[in-house]
Amino acid sequence: MNIHTYMKRTFSLTFLLVAMVLLGTGPLFGSGSRDTTSTPGATAPVAVEFWHSNSGLLGEAMTELVARFNATVGTEKGIVVQEIYQGKAADVATKLRAGLQANRAQDLPDLAQLDATGVMDVRDSAMMVPVQLLVESDPDFTLDELQPGTVLSMTYKGKLIGMPFNASTILLYYNKDAFRKAGLDPQRPPRTLAELADYAGKLVTYASDGKTVVQYGFAGVPTTYELVSWIGQQHGVSYLTDKSNGHDGNPTKVVFDSEGTLATFLDEWRKVYASGGLGNLTSDVRQQFVAGKTAMFATSTSSLATVIDSVGDRFELGVGYFPMVNSESTGGVNIGGGAIFAFENRNDPGKKASWEFLKYLMGAESQLFWHQKTGYFPVNLGTYGLPEFTEHIVKNPLFKVAIDQLNDSNPEIQSVWWPNSYQAYFEIQNGILEMLEKGLGTEETVQKLSSVLNRYMDEYNRMNRE
Repeated sequence: MNIHTYMKRTFSLTFLLVAMVLLGTGPLFGSGSRDTTSTPGATAPVAVEFWHSNSGLLGEAMTELVARFNATVGTEKGIVVQEIYQGKAADVATKLRAGLQANRAQDLPDLAQLDATGVMDVRDSAMMVPVQLLVESDPDFTLDELQPGTVLSMTYKGKLIGMPFNASTILLYYNKDAFRKAGLDPQRPPRTLAELADYAGKLVTYASDGKTVVQYGFAGVPTTYELVSWIGQQHGVSYLTDKSNGHDGNPTKVVFDSEGTLATFLDEWRKVYASGGLGNLTSDVRQQFVAGKTAMFATSTSSLATVIDSVGDRFELGVGYFPMVNSESTGGVNIGGGAIFAFENRNDPGKKASWEFLKYLMGAESQLFWHQKTGYFPVNLGTYGLPEFTEHIVKNPLFKVAIDQLNDSNPEIQSVWWPNSYQAYFEIQNGILEMLEKGLGTEETVQKLSSVLNRYMDEYNRMNRE
């Protein structure tokens, strides 16, 4: 067990013991028949098990939020949240899948944080408790308090299935000092892929041999994550698959081939490669950027606090809108990140205690804290009216870029929910790499990707008829 995990568990145990002392010691886990809110004379807190994937600065922020809840609302209502770091988002999904497939409710947590790749594993399970039901059971809570796009991002067949908590968009990160050296305006990052190609060609630098690249202009190979926006922003709103990227039911086929959206993107991306400034890096891109080995890269707003901390005074950091495919691609970007899902696990009847914790996380003040510590934008609209938020944005203008980009985007651009999501991620990445490095044609690349992704959906749908 690493020290970070150990400290998280220690914090959770500490607050668990404090709550037991305050409320009167007793068994932590009952038969599942007790009420979950405190009453006079209650002798045991309800323990809510929460699995998450936050590490580093994100993990520290989550630990602090859990501690604050346990010391306030939790103490008042007789609830103790036990946070358990389960590794990366894929690890959380894998462990959940094991319990769901074995139909072992007792192996499930009360709450679990998932990203888009894990939604297919839980969205149709009878053991998942749709957050919509929890919202409707509470007359004091309304979804109108939340940013509309985030609600849509976790809506399936018209029903909110997970609480959008760690919401993000994708940003362009760039080295302003490198821009200045290349004669580029550090206040004007590229807005289209054509401009990205131009900038990348000017930013690439070589060693004295004239061949070895010292600094790429831009680094990274597109995956599903980037394509959701680059496909989605075309024609106002477009999707990778039918059924609105799987939000209206199990997708059956890709539509980026028949609609020409992938071909449009690939033709523009080929120009970025032809500039000579593109580094086809598939890992450690952020580290390469911090080390000054690439001048631009794109990643989630959730990395902003970490990148700021890592860059320090090495160079002046800039962030900008994710470049559009072309000037006609006006849809903007999708909302990514993740959400928190509730499960029926023979603990916490009606998920009443779990709902109290979810409400706390979605509160304006909690969302402000989470935003400041991580870079995820506030989901609660009330956060934006807090004086502390205004002060924070004035002092930290980089954080405002993601919010402005979100407000300028069409909320109907959605993440894709499809089977074999991790395989699809690498299929797309490898397909684009092959096109660039082997000189394959655009249509050939589109057809290859369409074929394999459609096969994934066909196989899944044969086994999982709706």
